[in-house]
Amino acid sequence: MTSAELPPDLQDSAEPDSEEWVEVGHFASLHQAHEHGLVILAMGEACRVVETEVVGEYELQAEAHPAPRVTTELDAYRQDAAAASPIPQRLVEGKTHPAGWWLICLWVLALMVVFEQQSRDPSLVSRAASSNLAFFDSKEWWRPFTALFLHANLSHLAGNLVSGVIFGALVSRALGAMKAWAVILACGTVGNIITARITYPVEFVSLGASTAVFAALGILSGLGVSETLRDRARLPWARIAAPVVAGLILLGWLGGSHQAQTDVLGHVFGFSSGLVAGVTLGSLQLRSGGDAKSAGTEA
Repeated sequence: MTSAELPPDLQDSAEPDSEEWVEVGHFASLHQAHEHGLVILAMGEACRVVETEVVGEYELQAEAHPAPRVTTELDAYRQDAAAASPIPQRLVEGKTHPAGWWLICLWVLALMVVFEQQSRDPSLVSRAASSNLAFFDSKEWWRPFTALFLHANLSHLAGNLVSGVIFGALVSRALGAMKAWAVILACGTVGNIITARITYPVEFVSLGASTAVFAALGILSGLGVSETLRDRARLPWARIAAPVVAGLILLGWLGGSHQAQTDVLGHVFGFSSGLVAGVTLGSLQLRSGGDAKSAGTEA
């Protein structure tokens, strides 16, 4: 055997040769040997790493007297490491899916076509905008959804197009384009339904894609919370709440206008429904990723 190149701490601890050295671990890489050697150093005991006759494999040695105690401590370290929750690779890397630009372009085209149709047929707004009275009294159930494609004017449309493309692409990166846009539109619809319920029976009419845009922001915030908790570590609440706080700041900045025509409730409930969906989907991704990894290990 030949001595492997050691970090400074391990080199210093390997100098004394006051008694016989015994093997306490065998590793397939120098990094693993050094990692376990640090455990021994933390115990206040000396250790050294030597390369075995098999190229690329290393032996960790400790002095004979503390060797039984060292072995017990290394076993406990391995058990703790094995018990730690694995982090699914797709969550660690982030942005594992394509942005789905074809679907984003389809959404943009749909908004522009509907806006053009509004100019030709002004009655479209009265028939398709989100109206709490029409929804609950007349059972026109489609309105919370169709309202997401209507806009009051060109600047209203342009603002929602820009922010929708940005947030939609980010959610698509995290979930996949088809799932992302299905969830975004579903949460936007739910946001409109909650707004209609809160304002009923006083007449309230709203329109615009902003409810879906803020649902996308909520989804991103919810996914951020899930990723913060993915290793199940004991984190301070400030760290856990950080993605939500960031989302609320953007919500206030982009969607908290006090102008009479701004549907602030729609923004808030769109964000809230997206937040719930993001936390739920992030947790499901984490669980399915962990299950897949466990199944692969068992195989």
